[in-house]
Parts: sequence; C-alpha cells; structure tokens
Amino acid sequence: MMIEVSGAGVRGLSCGIKLLESGLDVTIFEARQEIGNPVRSPGLILKLDSEFIEKTAAKKNNFGWAFRREWFEKLLAKKFVDMGGIIKLKTTGPIGSVNCTGGKKTAPGWPSQGTQYDLVTWNGGIVISSDIPSEFELNSITDDRFCFERGDGLIECWIRGDLPRPKQGWLEIMQGEHPISSLEISADKAMSEGHEVAKNLIHSLQEVS
Repeated sequence: MMIEVSGAGVRGLSCGIKLLESGLDVTIFEARQEIGNPVRSPGLILKLDSEFIEKTAAKKNNFGWAFRREWFEKLLAKKFVDMGGIIKLKTTGPIGSVNCTGGKKTAPGWPSQGTQYDLVTWNGGIVISSDIPSEFELNSITDDRFCFERGDGLIECWIRGDLPRPKQGWLEIMQGEHPISSLEISADKAMSEGHEVAKNLIHSLQEVS
C-alpha cells in the first residue's frame, strides 16, 4: 500500500521515515524545487542524534543545539530515500494525502501555502558575531526572541516582530510562520508532530485490517 504525504520539511520527512519503518511504501510530495531551501524555520533543536552533529554544523548551547536546519532537512531526505521512500519535488500533494505541510505562506521558492493555523510571523537573520544587534543577547532565548551561535561560527537571530538591522547588515534574512512562543518552534516539535501523524495513521490502518 502506497501512502502519500504532502510536505517534505522536517515534519513530513519524520512522518515518512516512521511510516517506512512500519513497512509501508511512502511517497512525499514537495512543492518546492529543493528540500531545505529556502530557510523559513530556526536552526534550533533541543535533542540531536550524534550522527547529525558534525554534518549539520551543530553547536551545543544551554538550551539545546544550534545547527544548519536546511542541512538537517537534506539529511532526513537522504535517509528517507535510502530507506526506499520516493520524493517528488515541484509537485503538490494529491487530494487525500497525509497533510504535513505546516503553516508556511506562499513566498519566493515556497509556492504552496500550508494549512496549520494560529501562527504568527517570526523574522530571522544570520550575522557575524561582532555585529549582533543590541536587541539580542548571544545564546539566550526569551518568549519573543532568541539568538545562538552555530557550529559554522555564524549567529542566527529570530524575533517575533520587526527585525533590527546590524551596523554591517544581515548576511541572510529569513521569515516564517510559527507558534507564538519561542519554545514551540524547535525542530523537535516538527519531528514529534510528524511521528504523531504517522503513529495515528498506522493505528487506523491496523484497525481497518
């Protein structure tokens, strides 16, 4: 039986891997042309398997790990395909597919809108350590903002509201729709949601059979 999943972010890939582990065939549909790009979610994860630390330029801090989220997504995609899963890029999931699209709005490089509600806009940026805006404190997290150093030496800052400008400017600017609390937008949250979707689907299929 082929299970079709919409969305190849952390949520959809985690769901797909869990379904493959249960012996199901899985195809993931992704509207973007590349998994992991553009980046619209923070590179923050509370728990990270050792196999991903070096490969995602992860660095431990006092609230988890700061890492390259786009690299993490690509590694999950590779794991999914290596396990026998199929990914179809630039393709919207068919009607009736398992919904793991999250809550992203349409944007350049992100052609489809997600379906998760009750989200607010967060703005983020990448900066060098000597140019962190005064509104942020390095390696700290509060309800409406956080700032951390990744293993590549760059600093990733996110705020719920207007993004201040560093003196030398941001190296990269990001924006995404996420829960209002900073504690709800780590990659762990997306992974657990994907696992829960897979668990419920597996349970429902077992009831039918």
